[in-house]
Amino acid sequence: MLKVLAEGAGYVYYVAVPPHFRRQGVGGRLLDDALSRFVKMGLRDVYASVEEDNLESKTLFGSRGFERVDGSEMAKRYGRLRSLLMYREMTVVPGELLLGKRLDSAPG
Repeated sequence: MLKVLAEGAGYVYYVAVPPHFRRQGVGGRLLDDALSRFVKMGLRDVYASVEEDNLESKTLFGSRGFERVDGSEMAKRYGRLRSLLMYREMTVVPGELLLGKRLDSAPG
């Protein structure tokens, strides 16, 4: 599930792969496609939320250059109010981490 946020940012809310297709590169291809779409749209940043204990998701996003982001980093980039509004649009829930990546290069 993808979303375009304000200020030229994208958000990957959900990458779902049925259990019998896991560990076959499907999630990576889905994420690469999402990043390519965001790049073609001219977005500068992309964010994702993953459950803290979901090692597979953290590994997948980490393999594509995503790193943990906190509110102060977003506030520096977008301003405090805009970053709060963006965070609200992302619907990050308790127990999830916010990850981010700059899109100034090709996905992967």
